[in-house]
Amino acid sequence: MRIGPWGLVARVSLDVGRVETPPPEAHAIGDSPVWWVPPPGVVPADEEWMRFGLGLVADRLDALRPGPGVVVLRVLAWEVPMLPDYQEEVAAAAVVECLRQHYGVEGVDIGVTFDRERNRYVFAWGGTRANGR
Repeated sequence: MRIGPWGLVARVSLDVGRVETPPPEAHAIGDSPVWWVPPPGVVPADEEWMRFGLGLVADRLDALRPGPGVVVLRVLAWEVPMLPDYQEEVAAAAVVECLRQHYGVEGVDIGVTFDRERNRYVFAWGGTRANGR
């Protein structure tokens, strides 16, 4: 996934499935019957942003649950090949966009602008505010 005119790049691989009960390593996404498993070795800031992104689409992920049980999303792989240009918000955008492209899960419109004064990309999350961001 590439974001912005110069590009913020991240690679993510996901697996989504329904199970009777969530595995012990899974974390709940809000109050929904959707659980997720972060990738091994993920840094806390990326994990927090992934959780934020998944929270934006948890209700849509629940629609993948055709019967009883829960939906479990596993982040199988996470890579940021260009660290000097990285911003943690990319973790949220990457999981939302991956779900849209590979699972047909409509996400939120993610707006991105570049703030030259701060030398940062600024993300808009379809009207949802990221906590303290």
